[in-house]
Amino acid sequence: MANLNSSFLKDYNRPIETVIKADDKDHIYDEVSEYVITNDISNKIANFFEAYKEKGSTNGVWISGFFGSGKSHLLKILSYVLENKIYGEESLSSLFADKVKDDPKLKADILSSIAKHPSESILFNIDQQAQITSKSDQNALLQVFYKVFFDHQGFYGFQPHIAEFEAYLEKNAKYELFKNEFEKEFGKTWIEARNDYVDPLINDAIAVALGKIYNTDSDKYEDYLDQWEDKHRASIEDFANKVAEYITSKGKGFRLNFFVDEVGQYIAENTKLMLNLQTIAESLDTKCQGNSWVFVTSQEDLESLVGDDRQIQKDDFSKIQGRFSNRIPLTSSNVDEVIERRLLEKNNEGQVLFGNLYEQEQANLRTLLTFSEIGMQFKLYRDEEDFVSKYPFIPYQFDLFQQCIKSLSRHNVFQGKHASVGERSMLGVFQEVLKNLNTFQVGNLVTFDLMFHGIAGTLRTEVQNAILLASNQLEHRSKLAIRILKALFLVKYFDSFKTTARNIQILLTADVRVNINEFGKEIEQALTLLEEETYIQRRGEIYEYLTNEEKDIEEEIKDIRVEDDDVSKYLASVFFDGILKEGKLKFLDNKQDFDYTRIVDGLTLGRPHELQLSFITSEYSEYTNDSHFSAKTLSDSTLMMIKLPQDKRFMREVRTYLKTDNYVRKNNTSSNTDSYARILREKGSQNSLRNTSIKDLANDLIASAQIYINGSENTKSSSNDGKTRLIESAQDLIKVAYPKLSLLGNALLDEAQLRKTMSSSSNLNLFGGDVSAISQAEQEVLNFINRRKNQNERTTLTDLRSHFNGKPYGWRMISTLCIVGQLFKRGKVEPKQATNILDDQQFMLALDNNQHWNNTLILPQQDIDSGYLRKLKELHRELFDDTNIATEAKEITKYFKEKAAELITEIQRLLNQQTLFPFVKSLSPMLDKLQSLTVMDYNQLLTSIKDYEDELLDAKEEVLDQIRNFINSEQANIYKQLSVFLRDNNSNLKYIECDKELDLLKEVQQHEKPYAGTLIRDAKQAVDLLSERITDAQDEMRAGLIHKLENYISLLKADKLYQNLNIDQQNIALQPLLNKLKDARQERFISVLQNMSYGIGELYNRQLNDIARFQIPTSVTTMTETYNEGDVMGNTAREPKEVFITLSTTLKKVKPPKAHIETSEDVEEYLGELRKVLLDQIAQQRKINLN
Repeated sequence: MANLNSSFLKDYNRPIETVIKADDKDHIYDEVSEYVITNDISNKIANFFEAYKEKGSTNGVWISGFFGSGKSHLLKILSYVLENKIYGEESLSSLFADKVKDDPKLKADILSSIAKHPSESILFNIDQQAQITSKSDQNALLQVFYKVFFDHQGFYGFQPHIAEFEAYLEKNAKYELFKNEFEKEFGKTWIEARNDYVDPLINDAIAVALGKIYNTDSDKYEDYLDQWEDKHRASIEDFANKVAEYITSKGKGFRLNFFVDEVGQYIAENTKLMLNLQTIAESLDTKCQGNSWVFVTSQEDLESLVGDDRQIQKDDFSKIQGRFSNRIPLTSSNVDEVIERRLLEKNNEGQVLFGNLYEQEQANLRTLLTFSEIGMQFKLYRDEEDFVSKYPFIPYQFDLFQQCIKSLSRHNVFQGKHASVGERSMLGVFQEVLKNLNTFQVGNLVTFDLMFHGIAGTLRTEVQNAILLASNQLEHRSKLAIRILKALFLVKYFDSFKTTARNIQILLTADVRVNINEFGKEIEQALTLLEEETYIQRRGEIYEYLTNEEKDIEEEIKDIRVEDDDVSKYLASVFFDGILKEGKLKFLDNKQDFDYTRIVDGLTLGRPHELQLSFITSEYSEYTNDSHFSAKTLSDSTLMMIKLPQDKRFMREVRTYLKTDNYVRKNNTSSNTDSYARILREKGSQNSLRNTSIKDLANDLIASAQIYINGSENTKSSSNDGKTRLIESAQDLIKVAYPKLSLLGNALLDEAQLRKTMSSSSNLNLFGGDVSAISQAEQEVLNFINRRKNQNERTTLTDLRSHFNGKPYGWRMISTLCIVGQLFKRGKVEPKQATNILDDQQFMLALDNNQHWNNTLILPQQDIDSGYLRKLKELHRELFDDTNIATEAKEITKYFKEKAAELITEIQRLLNQQTLFPFVKSLSPMLDKLQSLTVMDYNQLLTSIKDYEDELLDAKEEVLDQIRNFINSEQANIYKQLSVFLRDNNSNLKYIECDKELDLLKEVQQHEKPYAGTLIRDAKQAVDLLSERITDAQDEMRAGLIHKLENYISLLKADKLYQNLNIDQQNIALQPLLNKLKDARQERFISVLQNMSYGIGELYNRQLNDIARFQIPTSVTTMTETYNEGDVMGNTAREPKEVFITLSTTLKKVKPPKAHIETSEDVEEYLGELRKVLLDQIAQQRKINLN
């Protein structure tokens, strides 16, 4: 095929304006006529035109899309179409509408919108126009809108105050006159001169021109522009009003629309600018009544642009979304279709030619172009039609190139401000590729590296230096390597695409007939060359392009020296921590764990243990000598050697990991530049992935390794998983190292089993089978203990651990302890600490605490005379009324002590009742004897039984049993009642005859055996008799007292003074006597009743006086007589005098003339004195109570 172009519908070398600029108006007709309304665009703009032809709910249109998606192109096309520019005899709106093929409603809406709303379009790139101000100025966006609006009218928008001056003249029809007069005065046109308006000569010319057009003195307009500058106040409301005024001047239905390119890039990350954009659009909508629309483009959709900005409150975000609710998001499918229809559409000859090619190579294409499973997947050709429409390009190139450009943009690889946006379109890059296909043949394919040439001119020089250098250095060694480098550069920052050798081969596949295997080898060779020359780096299966700075860092990393010991230490972490992941080896037969020594290439790492796992890599000095491994493992049955297959890549990756880790750690400082810090972070992240890759590769190597145990290669495990193979092989190692481990069988000997054994009242068999038969494992331990005794050596628990933990046993200490515990329970061994033989509980504490192991001796059990055992069991039965069913000496004595402890508790409980039953103290000797038995060891307890047998049985029969019977009988209640009676009636007994009975009761209380004979019966009779006598005496004393009280109450009620009181006062006066009467009826002590009787007269007298005090004085005289002191007005009133006094009180006032009355004269003399006292009391208005 001579020329690929001849198969295309249109010459792909023709000029195509692939970069659309807002200020480029020279190719308007060509742009609209070439424009392709894809299905995607048709669907997106349909809703817009439907809204636009009416007023619409909002006036904001947000057009979003990635690099080269055509968003700027669509913005510009819409500005032309809505303005309906006419070229020749054809309108742009009709030209555009005719491109709509399958949507008559959309076509009608386009034409209807144009007809209904004549409009003008203000199209501008926000970045270009924003040079008038700084983005940090919160009014930056508003000033741009002012500028383009004034520019649109022909005014000087760069200086708003000048533009307002011009607009004022225009409004007053003076602007043209002013320009003419100014040019006459200054010699230059106003448009030429206004840029230098600060020039004094220009200001003078302005003043003269204004003076002439207004027929006034020019001095009046001196510094006239300064006045306009002072008066200028920019605001969104003012701007909207000006736009509304302009629209009104144009007539009904007119619209002025603003088309703002790349606004998203401009306002991104600036909350105030975002909100200002929303406010400008909203104000235009309100002030202009829907006749001013704002169209904007952005690389991001609206939600992505502002959705994560925490500074924008929820309601503000809702407003922005609501204002720009007309969304036109352009997608990749739109770009594909545009490129296919504008650039790749084939003529009839091409359709046939490439259709035949697809038929021939359809199956081969799938094989050639299917990427590896890891990473992002891409679609293949759907069918013949898809192949023809895209050929010579491949479907993945459309998507992958877009993603790569996005990723490169984020890493600032393009030149200039916002160079990532709109500098090159997808269409332009694809056209550039086609133009450079000079020797293309049918069956050739476009390779991905060719895309590099389409963007090379926009790349910053430093980021492509490596490619430029490689082009010079490697041109004659490998052109393929340079092509690979370009492709790797394009995908460098797109992490979802995994650059494996297979995927790189697909990117560089240039012909459908390529030999895959041969080309794969060429790719591998070229990759090796690039890696050796440090143009790329390898991470496992992934290859990466290195920038200049990355290349320098990679060279520094390669120069780092790594010691062999560091390699071994790292490999140990990979093999043991990363693959095996077990700190111990588990023997699966009985779940026992074994510590092991870690060895890599002969270097022991960590603490040594008896079992050893030794990994051997290709760097080991004896790697090729298989007999070395046989000899080593034969001479040491605890050693397993794992010889890994030779793998240069594995060891290279290990050293690269260590070098990179060393470099990153040493150079990670706060003083690093941003780019250097970023590279270090990426290196660290890549190294983490390399570490994972090394572990995966190590697992595969272990699965294929030669494993040596006991002098030969062990091939029992055939697992494809490294960890599984290690664990399975370790089972054989453990069996070889510890042949007597099998004595434990599969028994689970752990702490729970030990506690179960020690707490059991009967023998248990740890290993199954006959309970009475000693197992082989038990016999091994017993033989060891007896052997040491015969050699006069002591055996501690520590000795047992040392012997049975190592070869040939390999028993865990807990296993040994369980066996020792079983021997103890069988009565085959006895434990001692110092001279004390330990009981079950003490021995369990010793077994459970390793601090006691060294001082706990294990001795063979002594033989005991069966006669002692028989006598102790007989004593057990008689003393405790219980049968001792144990058979072994220790168990018999243990059970005896347990029952003795129970009896001790019972006796102590009885002794605690000495307050009620003093006689129980006779149990103390028995208690002492029992306590002494519980501290004896089992041997002493058995051999000294004759020393305590009779004493205990006598005490039980003569004391304990009788006390038990007494306390559990009714007599115990009588005994307790006796004590209560004596305590509660101690004072009452003084008033009755009781000597004989009282002596009897005291005798019973003090008797050592009150339960003997008839003592309790006699005591009960005495208590009953005394109780009867006390009741009679209480009743007699109480009856006299009640009679007396009731008499006084009657006297009180009969008194006239009482009767003069109101009911409340009467109750108060009676209450003390009534209380006393209540107490008399309830009181049980005779002495208290007697004392109450003595004071009743005084109480009666007090109540009479209380009654007198209730009387209210009726005159001054009465008051004066009633009170002791005080003036007539009662200013210093005192306590009223007693009105009633008792006869006894009166008699105390009598002064007897003699000490004794002996004669009738003495009587007369005493009566004379008594008369004087009585008359004196009467004179004091007192009444003498004779009751």
